[in-house]
Amino acid sequence: MSLKLGIFQFRGCSKCFDETLLLNKYEIVRIPEPATWKEEKFNVAIITGYLLEDDKNIIEKISANSDRVIAFGSCTTTGGIFGLNYQRGVKVMPLKLLHSSITEVAGCLGEIDTLEETIENKLSTRVKNLCETCNRKSTCDYLEEVHRQIEFGDGEEQCFNDLGFMCAGYVAKECKERCIDFGAPCRACKPSVERSGWRQMALFATLMGNIEVATEATGKGGTDKLADADDDITEANPDVTGNYFRFTLADSQMPMGRLKSSGNLNTDLYLGRPIEELPLIMGCCGGKSAISLTLDSIEALEKGIEMEIQPKTTEVRIKLRSLEQDLIKAIESQDGSAYSSVCDSIRSIAGNMNLSNIFFGGFKTPIKGEDDFDSYKYQVFEPQAGTFQHGKIQYSLDQKGIITEFKMEA
Repeated sequence: MSLKLGIFQFRGCSKCFDETLLLNKYEIVRIPEPATWKEEKFNVAIITGYLLEDDKNIIEKISANSDRVIAFGSCTTTGGIFGLNYQRGVKVMPLKLLHSSITEVAGCLGEIDTLEETIENKLSTRVKNLCETCNRKSTCDYLEEVHRQIEFGDGEEQCFNDLGFMCAGYVAKECKERCIDFGAPCRACKPSVERSGWRQMALFATLMGNIEVATEATGKGGTDKLADADDDITEANPDVTGNYFRFTLADSQMPMGRLKSSGNLNTDLYLGRPIEELPLIMGCCGGKSAISLTLDSIEALEKGIEMEIQPKTTEVRIKLRSLEQDLIKAIESQDGSAYSSVCDSIRSIAGNMNLSNIFFGGFKTPIKGEDDFDSYKYQVFEPQAGTFQHGKIQYSLDQKGIITEFKMEA
């Protein structure tokens, strides 16, 4: 007899919920609105999406009706990207804080093979650290300078950290999405240690030991700065919370933030983030519309600063937008086979389902089957203050390229 699974989507982008379309050998009940669920028994309950304190009662009902409960995806295990709203007073809750007897399958995107192994109680006990599987090699030498990722290092064989770009591979498990293969340093959606954000901060701070730090006491303090005055380190790390704790802030044991909320959770998610991180965050949490929303975010800036986009880049982007429509159709029809095929096509261009290969001006790494990388390659740019709008996205930047206002149409 096949196992009966109840798959619940709480809040967030629903990408992990949609990924469970690839589970095809079980009796499956999909519950996109847990609040309206009429209780029934399951062998395994799978929880996706981020949770709030108010969800405790429904989680207890799910647990009471299930032999086992699995948290699937970073939003459920550690709060995920939506957990960054903890910075603005929203109490996002990892599932383990609402119900202790669970099994966790972390990752953004949650990995379906690992989920299936967990369902079958066949999970491997040996999981490699991400750095063990990375083609880049680390020296752990002291850094002479650090950078924001508006610029890119030349060495494809050098560790991002050695190049001065903070990469959390030190504190992360190997993963399927492998952002590191597509020019994007890891942000540890699959932590390999407890309190990974704090540990990564300590590790990178050690590497930055030779770089001069401003120690002047201004008396102003701040919850998101490394020093009281700007210096090379703070200039290169303008968003400590968003980079070091991107997926784990709600699980970090850090006091709840006191930054004022805008009143809109999507807006809060992006405020204070540097512009170069916008595509990476949107690619993770844009859901089934992640491609169009990420491209809208990128094209808003490109249009505003009059960046010249090459025809090949435009051609490939049009193809990606078309694939998004195919993806939406597969999800709405709950066609796992079509979903898998479309995802493979998206990955072949965008690198992964987090779209790590997409950037301003083009793409970070060569696309298989597309010759002449220079005809669709990313472009380095200088941040400019202003308001930028395209499609469903509008945002404002200060002179350092930090997002001060953000709006996204429903």
